[in-house]
Formats: sequence, structure tokens, C-alpha cells
Amino acid sequence: MERYTGRILVEDAEGVQQFVHEFRGRRTFLPVKRYMLDTGEHVRRIDERTFVITATGERLTRVDNSD
Repeated sequence: MERYTGRILVEDAEGVQQFVHEFRGRRTFLPVKRYMLDTGEHVRRIDERTFVITATGERLTRVDNSD
């Protein structure tokens, strides 16, 4: 079973902001995370601050909104 666990604000190279949505589940005994944009495009997490749109290779950077 998969569950929604939250969203992460990111921006592309032009500064356009959007949300990456995180889903968590399990396969057998292994935890699995899945990421997706509002548009439905699949996203892969590179590190704590960087994501890549799977289909295009476009990089997205996490926006630190802890003003």
C-alpha cells in the first residue's frame, strides 16, 4: 500500500517553482519512495536538494522556504 507523505517546493533553472509530491510504500520488505510533479511527470531524487524529471533530464532544486 502506498501513502502520500508530503510535498517539496522546487524550482527549475529559470526560477519557476512547483511542487514535488512524495509517496511511500513497500515492496516485499523494502521501503520504496516515489516522486511526482503536479503535472504527473515522474521525478527522481538525486540528493537532499536535487531532483531530475525522468522524461526530460531537467534538474530541479529544492527551495529553502525557512525564512
